Amino acid sequence: MIFVTGAVLLGIWQYQSSQEDKQDEVAELVHAKPKAFTDLIGPNDAFPWEQIGRPVTVSGIWMPEETIFIDGMERGSQVGFWAVTPVLVEDTESAVYVVRGWTPEVGTAPPAPRGHVTITGWLQPSDWTDVADDRKSDNVFPQLDVSDLISRTSYDLYSAYMVRSPVEDNWPAASMPVNDGATDVADVPAPQLPEPEATTGLRNLLYAIEWWLFGIFGIYVWWRYVRDTLHPRPDEDEDEAAGDEGDSEEDPEKTPQDAGVPSDA
Repeated sequence: MIFVTGAVLLGIWQYQSSQEDKQDEVAELVHAKPKAFTDLIGPNDAFPWEQIGRPVTVSGIWMPEETIFIDGMERGSQVGFWAVTPVLVEDTESAVYVVRGWTPEVGTAPPAPRGHVTITGWLQPSDWTDVADDRKSDNVFPQLDVSDLISRTSYDLYSAYMVRSPVEDNWPAASMPVNDGATDVADVPAPQLPEPEATTGLRNLLYAIEWWLFGIFGIYVWWRYVRDTLHPRPDEDEDEAAGDEGDSEEDPEKTPQDAGVPSDA
């Protein structure tokens, strides 16, 4: 019992270590050096799923008249709205929606920013759910579905959106511009984070499996011991001896002919 318990606990410890390795790598990817938005995706490109959650920087012009709000967004125990304003990407004719932040009410949301901006955020794929938009006449949406927004804007849209990232301990970098458009809106974390490498934490995971196998082996050895103790088997030597004695006994009813010995007759 002590051995099996120890093996199980050591396996859990190694498994948790493997998960912590994955979380550390995700945190590192989320706060990696931002890449140029236009280097990762083009106006007519499909979403690059291998870049999900990666920090990107885009330059362009705010389009405040196209501001929308996403309903049902949680922040702690409160439910409110995402304030989302597109940016017309520099040197293109396409726009990308940027989640500026969270606000409790649409009516109290700060006005959308104007002018040129260079903003850093996390790359996210278009949302899609089976929730229907019952209020097509307003600028409040149940999800940030780019395919749904294409028909409601006069601009071509990228197949992605960005979530504005706050400046944390000089990240993205002291030389990077401070993200505009964040006044009076709360920061929003990235809904989808980047995936760690498949081999991250693999060694600890294998150690965990190894300890659990040791525990299973310990249970098997205990079971064999208990079975052999409660139901002992006869000695093999005794079995062989009993067999030899049976072969050496002569059958009194056998005739010399039955034994293969020629008779004098």
